[in-house]
Amino acid sequence: MITWVLGALVGAGIAAGALVLLSRSEHAKASGVDGQLLSFCGGAVLSSFVLLTSFQIVGAWELQSTVRQHASDEARVLTKTYAAAGRLPAPDRDAVRAGLRDYTRTVIDKEWPAMADKHDSPLAWRQLDVIAARVAAASATAHDTAADTEAAVADLYVKRHARLADPAAVAPFVLPVAMVVAGVFAIVFPALVGPTTDRRHVVALAFVGAIVAFGILFVLQLRSPYTDPLAVHPSAFRAALTRYTQLG
Repeated sequence: MITWVLGALVGAGIAAGALVLLSRSEHAKASGVDGQLLSFCGGAVLSSFVLLTSFQIVGAWELQSTVRQHASDEARVLTKTYAAAGRLPAPDRDAVRAGLRDYTRTVIDKEWPAMADKHDSPLAWRQLDVIAARVAAASATAHDTAADTEAAVADLYVKRHARLADPAAVAPFVLPVAMVVAGVFAIVFPALVGPTTDRRHVVALAFVGAIVAFGILFVLQLRSPYTDPLAVHPSAFRAALTRYTQLG
């Protein structure tokens, strides 16, 4: 939140500073004679900013929803696998369930923070591979009791791959760059129209600059669903750990 406040203050300072600097010349103050043209240009700049911002907010919000859904899907399959493992012979059952608990904790504690940098956890992969190997070995000797667990582990790999693919689904970086450029134009353009440095004009434009800067930071934050303060948390995996305890 401190970043957002500082960003809004920077936007307000840019807007107010642009007005003070660009309205000093008499030519700038007299440049408002072509009102229709200036209104058209200002509307075009503002519309571009609004369009770029709105497009990215929708896309980023959908990405956050997808991240939550994929995390929920994987946690659900983890719980299903844990329950199915209860039908394995005692040594395999205990080993597979312990592996599932370790894997879930690794996702929460190590992999989830790394997802902010678009990295996964090699440890989580190794743990899942060990689980799969143990289930496959159990299936070789007791296929009837291990079939459900083997199918659940295969589904777990699918859900994991889907979750790990989410960070790559963010919109191309050229869009936020274009949004920032349009935002700067939107708060600097009014100063080019030639208003005076009246205190009310400066304050009004500073408010506009703060709003534009806040909007830009909001979009940039939404683009990173694993970063606070709008981060998606691994609540589904924590719920899975609770469910493991209930299943015994």
